[in-house]
Formats: sequence, structure tokens, C-alpha cells
Amino acid sequence: MIDFRNRCRSAMGILLLVVGGFSGSASAATDQGKKACVQEAKRLCPAAMKSMSRKEVETCMITKIAETSAVCHAAMLKIKVQREAAMKR
Repeated sequence: MIDFRNRCRSAMGILLLVVGGFSGSASAATDQGKKACVQEAKRLCPAAMKSMSRKEVETCMITKIAETSAVCHAAMLKIKVQREAAMKR
């Protein structure tokens, strides 16, 4: 049970890094995006969350972006744009 809790905390930490990576500012909107996306990732991408892989969580959430809330959707769009820009370099 303790191991499961630690894995969940670590997975949530990974997702916060994923969502937090889209913006350098600590605005209220960013905090809302993080909170929204953590809950949605648990629901939409449980296997990716368990994998503890930032890339897997991002990929899953981008794949299911149409199913996310407006706040999380905006955060994931920014991550998607950043990924596409990085691929062009």
C-alpha cells in the first residue's frame, strides 16, 4: 500500500513537471492547468501515470486532448506546440 502511494505521488510529480513545463510563470491560470491536468491524467491515462514516464504522460494526454477540460486543453496545446517546434530543429 505504501509503495502504491509513493508511486502515485511520483506520477503526480511527473505530471506537474509536464504541465508546468509549458510556462515559466507561476500564475493562477498555470496552477489551475496543473490541477486540472493531474486529475484528468489519472482518469484518461492511468497506464501512462503508472509508467512514471513524462513522455508517455504527455503523449497520452495529447492523444486524448479532445477529452480534456478547457484549462487542461490549453496547457496540453502549449506542450504539443513546443514538441512540434523541437522536432523541426
